[in-house]
Amino acid sequence: MIESIYQIGSSAQGGSEGRRMFLESLALEPPRPKKDNPKIAVLKLDLASLNFDVEVSELEAEGEKSSARYLWLGNAAGANSDQDRITTDNLGYLLTQTVPNLLRRIPPETELHAKLDELVDKLYLDLGEPEEVGIRGGGAYRRYRHFWDLRRIAMNGVSVEVARERVREADNAREVPKLVNGAFYARYGSRLGRERMLFTLELDGNLVVDDETYQEYLEKVLVDTVFEDAPYGKCHLTGNEGPVTSNMTRFGFKYYITDKQGFAAGARSEGFGATMGLSKEAYKALLVGERFVRRRLGFYLAGTNGYLLPDLYTTEIPEELHGNLDHLLRTIKKRTYLDLGLQKDVDESIERIAERGSYVLNLLFYRQNKANFKVLRLIQDIPDYRLEELRLRASVFADEVSYVLFGESGQWDLTMRNIYYLLPVRKSGTTVLSKPVLEFYATLIGSGLVDRRNLVDGFVELVNVYRFGNYASYHVSEPTDQDYALVRYVAHTNLLLGYLRSLGQLKEVDVSMDYLKDLREDLTDAQSSYLERLHYTEEQAALYLLGTLVAEIANAQYRLGPNGKNGDKTILNKINYGGMTVSRVQRLATDLFDKLTQYRDRKRRPLLQGRNEVIFAQAQALLTQHRDNWSLDAAQNVYYILSGYSHATLQAIRHRPADGPEGQTSDTNIPEGV
Repeated sequence: MIESIYQIGSSAQGGSEGRRMFLESLALEPPRPKKDNPKIAVLKLDLASLNFDVEVSELEAEGEKSSARYLWLGNAAGANSDQDRITTDNLGYLLTQTVPNLLRRIPPETELHAKLDELVDKLYLDLGEPEEVGIRGGGAYRRYRHFWDLRRIAMNGVSVEVARERVREADNAREVPKLVNGAFYARYGSRLGRERMLFTLELDGNLVVDDETYQEYLEKVLVDTVFEDAPYGKCHLTGNEGPVTSNMTRFGFKYYITDKQGFAAGARSEGFGATMGLSKEAYKALLVGERFVRRRLGFYLAGTNGYLLPDLYTTEIPEELHGNLDHLLRTIKKRTYLDLGLQKDVDESIERIAERGSYVLNLLFYRQNKANFKVLRLIQDIPDYRLEELRLRASVFADEVSYVLFGESGQWDLTMRNIYYLLPVRKSGTTVLSKPVLEFYATLIGSGLVDRRNLVDGFVELVNVYRFGNYASYHVSEPTDQDYALVRYVAHTNLLLGYLRSLGQLKEVDVSMDYLKDLREDLTDAQSSYLERLHYTEEQAALYLLGTLVAEIANAQYRLGPNGKNGDKTILNKINYGGMTVSRVQRLATDLFDKLTQYRDRKRRPLLQGRNEVIFAQAQALLTQHRDNWSLDAAQNVYYILSGYSHATLQAIRHRPADGPEGQTSDTNIPEGV
């Protein structure tokens, strides 16, 4: 992963060591208001005349009105740190401590120092020493001691006396920016609004962020201070020798453990350099690469945030990438979004920038909790063509098989995103417990074997959610029709099992389908196709056939409701959704026989006649044949009974006459709709 981010960072700097390019590469996304687009307010001051104005404009993603243009790199880390950034999202910083802090740190012989010194002399007020105010001093007092005298630029500002009184009453110098902000917004609030935005400073027609002294200072703060007293060594990324650092505190991603001494060479803190040492070149490239990845290559899948990390196989950056990295990675990301099913309308003929085999992809899934960055799963070394292969196979399989089995296509996509909703993803509060589904993705993408038994156990877990409504504990939305949602869900999971088998990635025992030769004349074409296409064993077929009879009875009960519909399907209560042993399945079969004799079809004939009677006999024969060496567990028994119920119900909906009453079918031997 670290090599990929180094490659991206090196290329994002355009092959140049230019300070401006480096700093712009680190730019953050601007704060986004609830409404409208992000904005920046430029505080424009003429030092000679003290003419002042505020210019508010919308920010753009790129170009002369972007956050990079104004060098928005975030504030100094920590609320108790000395704030020193001219572009900030906190107006109070700019009206109080920022300029005095910078004055103490930039070279006094520079033009910028002279300008800022003049600004402080003409526009700033001083609370005085802490004892003059009557409170204890400290870092907070020092930071907020100086503030803009807004009265000098035609506003109703705050005097030293008023500020001292407020600070004394609150015993806290942090009251100063509140007072100054309040006065500023009283004058310019209608122009600024109350949404979060960026602020920056322009002096005598020039943005302070464009000053080379300020840019040099930023680079020193971000990079050079890390290399003060750095030991001589060999960079683990570039191989170059020189000063190297093992200080990783500024990085958001955790590449190596460098904060626990036991992991260092010799179990000594100075041994971290042998574990992971970075030259200034590599350090800067990683900083840029991280910011670039965060801004350009993020995605959201399976209830989890992720990053797409291309790997070009080499730490040497191809010349064609310099200056073109953004276009390249945007294209790769679009292609990956298409492959992952995250984007519906991406043109499949998009030009390939990198030839097949010239790069691989890494999918990094993570959880961010304030400053804590936790990697949930890293799926590494995915060939570009693998995702495309999975997408194409899923599309072809779902369209072809779903049309044959359910009479419709285009609604059963097996993209990564749709598969997510087929697996039991639990929630803890608002946190999605996505580890199992990420493990599934890693196995699928890596061509590993998926265990059928484990999958079916998970399917039955979600069946219980659809049946009994425990939606709050799972990443499942409550449907308007629980029974229909369950029917669709079971059908979709059967397609997933078939898809995995078509990839050769379903772990199961080889099955002979010879038994279908004897059954075929007793089944409908739809039932035969279902069992054959989804490769059901004889045991699974027995349960499936019982499920189709459950659907017959359920539909007869449905017709007993008002106006011939919406009756309670009480037969579904005979199924123990927590799992059913073979003995329990046999008792269900007996109950089904009784109900088939009790309920009648649309023409008032007992359901136990014609094909239903033959299907019942075939199901009983298969149950008896395998009862003593039954290989399915209790959860699988439930799943395959519901598979029969699901398929029969969807067939009924498919064959329902457009002009017939709801619940009526054109064939009394086909279960009727919900």
